[in-house]
Amino acid sequence: MNDKNTHAGHRSRMRQRFLASGQDGLFEHELLELILFYARPVVNTNGIAHDLTDQFGSLSKVLSADEEKLREVKGVGAGGAVFLKLINDFGLSYMRNSHSSETLSDRKQLCSCISQQFKGIEARICNILCLSTRSELMRTITLPIDELLCGSITPKELAAMLLKSGAAAVCIGINHGKDLAIPKDEDYRIACIFGELLSAIGIGFSDLVIFGSGRCFSMRGSGAFAF
Repeated sequence: MNDKNTHAGHRSRMRQRFLASGQDGLFEHELLELILFYARPVVNTNGIAHDLTDQFGSLSKVLSADEEKLREVKGVGAGGAVFLKLINDFGLSYMRNSHSSETLSDRKQLCSCISQQFKGIEARICNILCLSTRSELMRTITLPIDELLCGSITPKELAAMLLKSGAAAVCIGINHGKDLAIPKDEDYRIACIFGELLSAIGIGFSDLVIFGSGRCFSMRGSGAFAF
């Protein structure tokens, strides 16, 4: 009984710390421990949180990890793995939709939007910002960079996504996570993929913006790519 009371007291203190100071008041493993409280209510999640961060390296990598890999960590279980994936997917959905109807008519606004979308995210993803004729953000499509580069997503499938969005123009955001916002060979490849496709289907190509280490690099602004 005493162990249960101690356990409940610890969880209560963790919740109060989070409510008082937000995520900045807790270490990454403590945030993960707090998340797991709700997936594993009768299990001591401190050790599980440490094992997960040791295994994957960071909170963001835990949340973006494959469900099967998560279940391999002792104590996570099927329910815990699904809950972590739910948190990750909910965050991505919020990120994609939080700027809906915002007007993004210049480079500064595009960079600000992409910075907010990628803030705190390390996953290798590409965001396609679908813009109206008045440069309003209609929706954001998120795709894994590796799938674009290896051809898992075919030009036909990509064209269908873009045409369905009703976009008059798009801006591509590429996430470098903690790496510098300096173009890599793969970024130029992605720019070429979209440049050729958008030209073929009659959709404008506003810019390609790379985000990394809290900074943005505009390919159009730097003249690094001819759109």
